Amino acid sequence: MYSSTLFFGAVLVVYMAINIYMLIRLFLTLAGCGIFRGVSCFIFIFFALCFPLGRMLAVKSPGRVSDLFLVLGTLYLAPMIYGFILTLIADFLRLLNSIVVITHTPPPFSQSTRVEIVFAVLLLSFMITLAGAWNTYNPVVIRHELTYKSDGGSLISTPPAIRIAVISDLHLGVFLGTRYLKKIVEITAAEYPDIILFTGDTIDDAGWMSNQKRRQETAELLSSLTPRLGMWAVMGNHDYYAGIDEFRRFLDETPIKLLKDEAVIPNGELLLVGRDDRTVMRSGVKRPTIGDIIRNSLGEAGWRAGLIPMIVMDHQPFDLGDSASSGATLQVSGHTHRGQIFPINFIVALMYEKHYGLYRKGDTHYYITSGAGVWGPPVRTSGRPEVVILDLKRD
Repeated sequence: MYSSTLFFGAVLVVYMAINIYMLIRLFLTLAGCGIFRGVSCFIFIFFALCFPLGRMLAVKSPGRVSDLFLVLGTLYLAPMIYGFILTLIADFLRLLNSIVVITHTPPPFSQSTRVEIVFAVLLLSFMITLAGAWNTYNPVVIRHELTYKSDGGSLISTPPAIRIAVISDLHLGVFLGTRYLKKIVEITAAEYPDIILFTGDTIDDAGWMSNQKRRQETAELLSSLTPRLGMWAVMGNHDYYAGIDEFRRFLDETPIKLLKDEAVIPNGELLLVGRDDRTVMRSGVKRPTIGDIIRNSLGEAGWRAGLIPMIVMDHQPFDLGDSASSGATLQVSGHTHRGQIFPINFIVALMYEKHYGLYRKGDTHYYITSGAGVWGPPVRTSGRPEVVILDLKRD
């Protein structure tokens, strides 16, 4: 709890610092612009306050007002980031122009030029945001073929190839609902996977599950998927935030089976290990090892290494060596969103051993997906949302 409070506190400080800097620059740039200056600053302050006000109201007095502020504040985040970057660039060029003249009229600029600069920053911010919004609602299919060696010889009952569909980080909620989910379902069904793995953050918030009509439509869409080895899910941090008990009840309305530190052997063809999300560690709970999960679920003689491929589902791609040391064939994870919004992807890349794509440690393959949905603003400028198809083939 302490670490999460510290994290959100740090985010709030950065958020405030960015907006204060941009407000000061806006106020100074529009000097002498009369009422236009005041209106512009008022509108900026209103949108800058929407997100923190919405969060506070959601805790103290949840309802339509808090939802409205949260939606407006969330939509503001992406243009805020790009407005900040463009303002920094404009200030750098202004400073450079005061040293080395690169325009016909060096600073201070005329009133009309300063207004044009403000409009240019605003327009470019919205253009980048709209391009990211288009990305969000146009997912792609990522396909990879992975091979693995087995020492089981003729004892192996696994078919020569298993097609795995990985769907992560849907974040079903305000911005991504049943219409978007239908698109994901249709894309996935067209690939004819043998098994579908949901690697966490299926739900964005508790409010989504309280809408019975939307919940029923979602369950029906997911139930239309019928892979022969079933559909399996693990918890993500947002699934915990939404409420684990309600999330379990929702999954009971679908064919999706939740693996919470559990292992299963679907049709005897592969060993599937679903790890609980690291969120439980905030409550002082120690996560069991992959070996412990297998033994607790299947017993000492419940599996034989090398005879069938082992797939580990773990929402957050930390401690990747755990799967390799356990002899896993493949680990699938999500959570990182590939940064989602440029240039945050560079920061996210520093936080993980591997934050996106294929990876390998020893004989263990990894795929960390950018996810099929978005968190926060419905904007993706670092990669596209994706449905991942992995063809696991035996040498």
